[in-house]
Amino acid sequence: MRMGAIELLSDLVSIPSTFPNEQKMGAYCRGKLTELGFSVRQFELPGSRPVLVASRGENPSLAFFGHMDTVPVYGSWDTDPYELVEKEGKLYGLGAGDMKGGIAAFLSALERSDAPAMVVLTSDEENNSAGSHLLSSHSDLFQGIKLMVSAEPAEHGNQEGSILLGRRGRAVYEVKVEGVSSHAAHLDRGVNAIEKAAELVCSLNKFPSKKNTEIGDQELFVREIFGANTSLSLPESATFQIDMHLVTGQTDESERSRLASFLRDVYGDCRVSVFDRGLPYNMPFYTSPENPEVHALRAVVHEVVGKASWSHGESVADDNVMAQMCPLISYGPVARNYHAANEYVDRQSILNCENIYSRLLSVIN
Repeated sequence: MRMGAIELLSDLVSIPSTFPNEQKMGAYCRGKLTELGFSVRQFELPGSRPVLVASRGENPSLAFFGHMDTVPVYGSWDTDPYELVEKEGKLYGLGAGDMKGGIAAFLSALERSDAPAMVVLTSDEENNSAGSHLLSSHSDLFQGIKLMVSAEPAEHGNQEGSILLGRRGRAVYEVKVEGVSSHAAHLDRGVNAIEKAAELVCSLNKFPSKKNTEIGDQELFVREIFGANTSLSLPESATFQIDMHLVTGQTDESERSRLASFLRDVYGDCRVSVFDRGLPYNMPFYTSPENPEVHALRAVVHEVVGKASWSHGESVADDNVMAQMCPLISYGPVARNYHAANEYVDRQSILNCENIYSRLLSVIN
């Protein structure tokens, strides 16, 4: 029995899936995909956290992507976060916008069609994207995909009809500054590492960040600084971390090298390393609007909502990882307040997405 996108979303919202507890959500989605005739392959993160790759038909060219996890409940909600509540055309619930609304839309579209397709559903997107990074070692699964459509909520002003072509990447760098210890009664005999670190931090506003018209400019900020000495001595070392958004053509290592060169010109005795978070960082990507499948998507979006435009994502997502394996764009429903209290998704935009995804299944394959 066909449920429809809104009923599916109600089910999805009722299933708590705050990372790292995506197991029940994974079981529900696996069951639904099996009902729709998909062959489902399940990979797992530690703790039996599911990552699903489902395929239907011979050699599908079109894939849909979503992440099953949500952030925790933040703030004070006016409704039960785990019950879908409609008010004035807005559907409230935890994850309704980010991104269970998009998942419900493409699952409903797949109910309306028996066309070949692939569905990828990950865990841990709201943390470190461990699920999508796990799939990086199985990139051969996506060799035949001409376009992957991520159903992340609309960004760049939350405008319906806005097709996201790319996202900036991200890396974190650790800078260690060496000073010279001396007794605090003889300051002229030492070099205070904390003061030198402060000079370096203040110099960062002159770092030659790169402009990019496709996915936004390179940006950075200092997210942590530490240095101390418990005795009456000058601190001989200090460290700080720089969080940086990368643009196309840049990698974590290329920018480490540029950053190290810049900082050493300010104060020679410092070391810059890529902060080890245990997983690779998400690199930037940009999918050309000249891609034939992207062009076809734009035509369908314009047909359904009466307008279509290009945009880019402001920050990183699983999209960054998946886009290294096949062409990817992001087009999902309009949502607000995600990662905050009273998250909601626009009801009509979910239905529009369902319609767009359904038509796309008949165009790309």
